Amino acid sequence: MDPHAQPWRERLYAALVSGDREAVARTPKTDLHCHALLSAPLQVYADILGNPPPVPPAVFGSFKAFADYIGTYLLPALTGREAVRRIIRAAFEHMANDNIVYAEISFDLLLPEFIGVEPEAFAELIAEECAQLKDRTIIAPEVGIARPLPADQVERRLRPWLQTGIFRSVDLYDDETVGNVADFAPLYRLAKDHGLKLKAHAGELLGPEFVRLSVEVLELDAVQHGVRAAEDSHVTDFLAARGTTLHVCPTSNYSLGVVDSLESHPARQLHDRGVKLTVNSDDYTLFGASVSDELLNLQRMGFDAAAIVQVVANGLEQMPQPARATSG
Repeated sequence: MDPHAQPWRERLYAALVSGDREAVARTPKTDLHCHALLSAPLQVYADILGNPPPVPPAVFGSFKAFADYIGTYLLPALTGREAVRRIIRAAFEHMANDNIVYAEISFDLLLPEFIGVEPEAFAELIAEECAQLKDRTIIAPEVGIARPLPADQVERRLRPWLQTGIFRSVDLYDDETVGNVADFAPLYRLAKDHGLKLKAHAGELLGPEFVRLSVEVLELDAVQHGVRAAEDSHVTDFLAARGTTLHVCPTSNYSLGVVDSLESHPARQLHDRGVKLTVNSDDYTLFGASVSDELLNLQRMGFDAAAIVQVVANGLEQMPQPARATSG
């Protein structure tokens, strides 16, 4: 697809007004909150395992149920380097097919150890798969740090990853109720010194004050989720004034019980208060919603076509300057 053929804003606006999902899918877009091994079609796991995992429930009901599904049905597929390569390749292909022109995609810091490879070899694998897709999608690999891993154990693993030079951002994720965010501040300074964009999950399980704390302590450029910031106007004003972007994932929030329905999701409220938002897939493997699907979901959440176009523009603005290939 040639994004110069017609201004993308005009195309997307018309597609949203008409409800043309295929046209929405053809519009260039970004995915700035997604996890590599949970972004491939579920069928890839079935192919590796030899039998299909149970269909994920529409509503997991709790973060624990979500984590238990991953541990029980998906982790057994990570049998080694080539299995992981298949999953990564399928995730990248899925994104390219949804016309994701830029993705910040997270790789868990413990993954190389889990499959028995050195960080340098793992980085080479990622770089090879990124290169395969470079004419369709720009992949910006992200370091994913799980909160249960103590900060001192993170540092000795993080340094070799940073030295590979392929990672463009860092994200602290997993159960927000675990650990102390301040413990990770030195690691975030280290990542910043290496030029990485600073992101962290907050405001999914815990409330608005945790969002503000995370932003201030870790000096975040963006917050993964952050939707519970809407519960406190002082926090939303803080985010808006600071220009901090929230990378929201509506279907994920519904599935994990953060919101009772898409219609009750606070994203429109955040947008109206001046908080910059993008919309993203999070874990396509489990939630089954692509970015195109989420753009259409925004309509159910109170966004008109013009507001949705702005959300897409917020994402495209995150692309590396030399590679930005959209206009209009």
